[in-house]
Amino acid sequence: MIVSEPREEIAAWVGNRIGVSFHPPYTTLAHIDRGRIIAGFVFNVWTEHDVEVSLAADRLTLTLMRSVFRYVVHQLGCRRATARTRADNAESQRVLVRLGARLEGRQQAYFGDCDALLYAIMKEDFPYGLHAEGPKGA
Repeated sequence: MIVSEPREEIAAWVGNRIGVSFHPPYTTLAHIDRGRIIAGFVFNVWTEHDVEVSLAADRLTLTLMRSVFRYVVHQLGCRRATARTRADNAESQRVLVRLGARLEGRQQAYFGDCDALLYAIMKEDFPYGLHAEGPKGA
C-alpha cells in the first residue's frame, strides 16, 4: 500500500536510514508491506520547478515509482527532482542512475565526513512515467 501519512514517522524512517534529520515543511510517500515501511521518500525544498527528494528503501516497486512520478510532476508541477547521495555509496548511485538520474556535481563535506554527489531526474528522463511499459531495472 502506498501512503503519505504518518508524515513524521516516514521522514524519521528515511532519515534514520540515510543519516539526516528532516524539518518541516516536507511531504512524504512510503510503501507499506505487512505493516512496515519498505521504502520511503521525503520531498522538501520545493521551488516550483524542482523538489529535493530523499529516498531509503529495502525494495523499490514499480507502483511506488509511478506514484513518486505522479506526485513530483502532476501534483507539485515540477520539471525536475534533485537527489544527493554520499560519494562513498556506490549502491545508491547505481539506483539513482537506474531511476533516470544524471550526475550534476559534487558538494564537498556535505555529510560532514563525506562529500555528496548531486543528481537530477528530469521529468522527460524519468523511466517510470505514467505510460512506461514496465520497470527498467529498479
